[in-house]
Amino acid sequence: MELWVNEFWLLFTALIFTAYGWYMGVRNKVEQISETVIDTLIEQQYLKTRGTGKDLEILKHTEWQDD
Repeated sequence: MELWVNEFWLLFTALIFTAYGWYMGVRNKVEQISETVIDTLIEQQYLKTRGTGKDLEILKHTEWQDD
């Protein structure tokens, strides 16, 4: 019985770290995909921006519709 309990804790620990790794991987992918979509929309001029780098600001349509 003692051997089974030790194996159970190992299985439980493995499941916890697998779930955490999966969560971090999905979170990272969502950030990468979102960044790629926004960059593509800017390149195709569907989004107007002001500034560059960390000072980049996406403009509302009311701010640029009269240009």
